[in-house]
This record gives sequence, C-alpha cells and structure tokens, in this order.
Amino acid sequence: MPIDPNRETWKPGMGWEEAIEDIEYIRRLGQEMGGPERVKRQHSGGRYTIRERIQKMVDEGSFVEAGPLVGAAEYDENGNLCEFTPGAYVMGLAEIDGRPVAIGGDDFTISGGSPHNVRKHSRQFTQPLAIQYGIPYIQLVEGVGHSSKSDEAAGHMGLPSGDLWWGAVELLRRVPVAAGIMGSVAGAPAAFALMSHFTVMVKGQSQIFPSGPPVVRRAIGEDLDKEALGGAQMHVHESGQVDNEAESEEDAFEQIKQFISYLPNTTSDVAPRVETGDPPDRRPEELLNIIPANRRRSYDPRKLIRLVVDNGEFFEMRRHWAGALITGFARLDGYSVGIIGSDPTKLAGAMDGWAAEKYAHFVDLCDAFNLPVVVFLDMPGFMLGSHAERKATMRRGVRALIASAEAKVPKVEFNVRKAYGVAADAVHSLGHPNGLNLRFGWPAGEWGGIPIEGGVAAAYRREIDSAPDPDAHREMIEERLLKLRSPFRAAHRGDVVDLIDPRDTRRLACTFVKLAQPMLAKLAQTPKRAVRP
Repeated sequence: MPIDPNRETWKPGMGWEEAIEDIEYIRRLGQEMGGPERVKRQHSGGRYTIRERIQKMVDEGSFVEAGPLVGAAEYDENGNLCEFTPGAYVMGLAEIDGRPVAIGGDDFTISGGSPHNVRKHSRQFTQPLAIQYGIPYIQLVEGVGHSSKSDEAAGHMGLPSGDLWWGAVELLRRVPVAAGIMGSVAGAPAAFALMSHFTVMVKGQSQIFPSGPPVVRRAIGEDLDKEALGGAQMHVHESGQVDNEAESEEDAFEQIKQFISYLPNTTSDVAPRVETGDPPDRRPEELLNIIPANRRRSYDPRKLIRLVVDNGEFFEMRRHWAGALITGFARLDGYSVGIIGSDPTKLAGAMDGWAAEKYAHFVDLCDAFNLPVVVFLDMPGFMLGSHAERKATMRRGVRALIASAEAKVPKVEFNVRKAYGVAADAVHSLGHPNGLNLRFGWPAGEWGGIPIEGGVAAAYRREIDSAPDPDAHREMIEERLLKLRSPFRAAHRGDVVDLIDPRDTRRLACTFVKLAQPMLAKLAQTPKRAVRP
C-alpha cells in the first residue's frame, strides 16, 4: 500500500480516533512488506512470504504480532509520514494445536531480509518470550545476514560485538527450538538456524552457507551455484548439518509441528501423555518372524519400530545421514520416547564416525528434555577400514560413550540381533549409572566382545595359516564358536533381564516407560546444559 501524500498524520492534540486510524494505517503499510512487485517475485520463486508462512503454520487467529509498527519512517516538515519501510522480521506469539509458541521469521521481500536502514530481530521479543515464559521457539529463516550497504550508511565498518549469541544458547538450554530453512540463508541467520534442536530445509528451494556463491567465488575461486554449495543434497545427505529435508514448505511446517509435539515446553518439564487409543498390551504378530533365521539376511528395521510404537507413528530425524543408526521420536502408551535403532541394510548396522556423532547428539537431546529412550539394537561393532578411520570413528565413538555415561534418562533396550564390541557397549551403558540396565534379548540375539568371523580370523590366525586347508579350518572354528553365541547361554549368565517372545516387546516397553515417569519428573528438576547442534 503506497503512502498517501495527502494524508495528515496524527499529532498531539488530535482526537484518539485519529490516533487509532493512524495505528491501523501504519500496520497495513507494514503488512505490504516489500511491496507488490517483491511479493510477486517471492511467489514466482515458489516461496511463501513470511506472513503467509506464519498464517499457514499456526492456529487460525492465534498470532499476536510484536513490533508491527517498527520500521524506517520519514516525516516531512509538517510532521506527516512520507515514507515507511517495515522491519524485515515478522514475529510474535501464536498457538499450534492449542499450544503457545514464540514464532518469527525473516521478510525476504525487504532487501533479502537484511535492510540497511532498520533493525528488527528476534532478540527484541520472541527469544526472551520463549525463555521467560517457557514455550517452544520456532524460527522460519530466509535471510542473507550483514549487508555492506549498512556499513556505507553508517559510514564505518565496526568490529562485531559478540553479543548476538547468548540468547540463542540460553534457548537451547531451556526450550525446544526448531528452525525451518525456507530459502537462501547466509551469515548470522545461518548460524541462528543451526542453533536449533531440529532443522529442516525444503528440497530444491533452501540453501544454507556462511557466504553465498559470489563471496566464495571472489575468496577462493570456487565456482558453484547455490544448490551445489549449500542445498539439501549437501547438508541433509552429505554433511549432516541439517536434520531433515521437506518436499514442500507445507511439509516443512508439518515436520516442525511433529517435532515439538513430542517434547515438553521446557527442559524442566516432562512431555504430557497423549491418548493414542493404541492398547499397551497389543501383541504384533509380525514381530515373531521379522528377523530372518539366516543371520546373513536383512530386514526392515523401520517396520519393526512401527510395529512396536503407538499407531505405527514414528518421527525420524536425520534419516538421510549416518544411515546405519536410526533416531527419532514416538509414543508408547501415549508417553513420548526417543527411539534408537540399527539399520542392518546400511554398513550392516555398524557404527562409523558419523553414526557415533548422530547417536551422541540424539542422546543429549533426549536427556535434556527428559525423554526415556527405547533401543532396538543390531550392531556388529564399529565400522572398519580406511574410510572409517578417516572419519575418526573411534574418537567420535568415545564421544558416544561419554554421551551415554552422562545421560540420566532411563533406557529400555531390546537386543534384536547383534551386539558386539565397544560400539554396542556405548549403547548398553546408556541410562542411570546406578540404575537397573533394562536389556531384553530376542531369540535371534547374539552378542560378545567381537563378531565371531573377525574374532576367529584374528585370534586363530597362526593356527589357520598352518592348516592344510586354511579356509576349511577357519570355517570349522567359526562353526564351533557359533554354538556359543546362543542367547540362551547369555540369558543363563544374566546378561539380559529376560529372553522374550518378540511379540511381547511393546507390552514390556510400555510398562517400563510408564514406570519411568516419576523418575523423569525428578530428573526434570536438575540443571541442564545447552544441547550442542
């Protein structure tokens, strides 16, 4: 809406009706954002404006905007408004499924979300609101950070003050933080986006990097377009920097909603129970034979998880990165839980450096938000070979051990098949150090210090090499030792609480998750540190 040059602006002494009219007039100017042409350009790129994003995401009529009149305003000699540029950040309080949230995002239609003549940002309202009132914080990011035009307007280039980040770190320590990376994001907005417990970007539409292609080309001579430099393929599938990818903006909104639905409002609370209508004593018949009798054959680990959890609903994080490990959220008897599983179709379920990092981050997240963890383990140990060594697998594996040792949330573990070596021990050690280690074995279970095949090759090397037929001799030793891997023998030694019918997995998991609730309430009162992204 263009400025009306003939409109007289309210001044002291005029009636309050005129003042209210001016408030509404400037508010409407702000809702025009960067103007019709720039809004059209945003739409032509297949992207919603920030106001449309918020409207589509939150409950209808629930958005209470903060700072709608903030902007760069100019008045003529008669005190009448002659120019107004809204601040390029829209923020406020809203509700999602009746739950209050602080929400905000960049207005890319105004100088790419980085105007040089006005400062309006989340630190003025949404960050302190989320911290002080204890509600989730959602940021919808599409901004390019610092603009050289602001230096020119200021007449100098200043040293960064370093005071931007305290609020973001405090948010990570106190409340759920989720970020939608909605378009091209660089500089400080990129850092703020990644200072989140959950990040999602839109495939083919979103990119994130410290600086975009022009700066990269000028600095180091590398000539890449935005998508190759920082798109979903790079950061969801390859670097693991962003948790999930979405097929559309609506899909991104839905993933953010799902993520926060499993978490409590603060790290000092426990997630409320939700009535799901799925009986806790349901016995999924398909679990009985989901693990093939042939130990060299694979199975669908996500099907296994969905058969156990309430209504088969499982929200996975980082599915496309470090694929041997599965992490996500579900409910059991209505209670929120963290899920950790192995995927034998990727690296045979072995833990490499990336999987160890993924594991440590997820355990820290569950521990911070007082979520019990349910584990479905089929892990032959750490990944081997030069590629694994280049990923510093053991060093990152030790980080996984530390995360397990520091976590206080209770754990229920089901050894569905393999559990070998230090990597499996990292998972075994998850839970309260002085508590009961709740491990149950399935009939397909096998566990030990080292897988039989590799252990035989190492421990019996000389004997095998000196045999008339080394391959046959090795197979003979392996067959002899395979008899010792019986889960019944392990159960006799007390390695597990019990050896169970797989169809009883859901009932047992629901029982212990329910019993854990008073303990979780006590843990919620302990101080928390910020979950590192």
